[in-house]
Amino acid sequence: MIANILTADFNITIIKFLQQFSNPFLDKLAESITMTGEQYFSIGAILVIYLCINKNLGYRLGFASLFSNSINSIVKNIFKVPRPIGTSGVRSLRLETAGGYSFPSGHTQNASVLWTNLMKNIKKRWIYILGFIMIISVALSRLYLGVHRPVDVFFGFVFGVLCMFIVNGIFDCKEIKTRICGLLILIAVSLIVTIAYGDLDLYKQFGSIVGFFIGYLIEKNFIKFNEKASVTQNMIKILIAVIGYVILELGLKAVLPNLKVFAGIRYFFIILWVTVGTTYIIKKFKLYKLN
Repeated sequence: MIANILTADFNITIIKFLQQFSNPFLDKLAESITMTGEQYFSIGAILVIYLCINKNLGYRLGFASLFSNSINSIVKNIFKVPRPIGTSGVRSLRLETAGGYSFPSGHTQNASVLWTNLMKNIKKRWIYILGFIMIISVALSRLYLGVHRPVDVFFGFVFGVLCMFIVNGIFDCKEIKTRICGLLILIAVSLIVTIAYGDLDLYKQFGSIVGFFIGYLIEKNFIKFNEKASVTQNMIKILIAVIGYVILELGLKAVLPNLKVFAGIRYFFIILWVTVGTTYIIKKFKLYKLN
């Protein structure tokens, strides 16, 4: 019953309707928009927000994004819905971002986690408008590119919003022990998914969420860096984070065995560098506004 709904003909009808307007300009526009739903875009946004704008919002965004990725993997592996790629009459583009199963849309889920988080925590009209436009645009781009069905992007949005509310609910807890327990549950879910399905990206995500959790505890209790800074100071902070990332990525990749578990270890140290190493340097060298 559920499988029939997920692959029902109306999905393909909607994709074909959108693709009847295809032209080279819209192709490039859709490919550009869909990139804002990719993990690299989210990681960049979270890094800037965490180090330069609002670290508490950065924590909410980081945990929500990582938890959302685990949920997306669970659902995809439960339903195992094939993508519409290869369906008669459907033209599929940017296939390098269309690996694995179709339901739900990871791009739409990523965009929903990011923008609904910003809406909830910033509460500005322009954020509501921009966020709504970006989520809808990413969802439509996945349909236009022929790599997802309408039901995929709809539930990608639903799961993204649910993950946002779960993580924000944890951080809204005033009791520190309750908050820590909530975050440990997120880590446990990520561990279960990693063990159950165990692809390379899941190991990276698990290493990242553990590194983010340890970094959160260390920074909150011992470093307590100030993210408010001048434009020049912010540029230096980002440069420090990126240089450290490149060194750890290349260095650890060269010395550690080429196994999935070591990819998780690599990402653990990369995230720890951002949350502990970079923030320690920020505080040590006073890369923030003093008044």
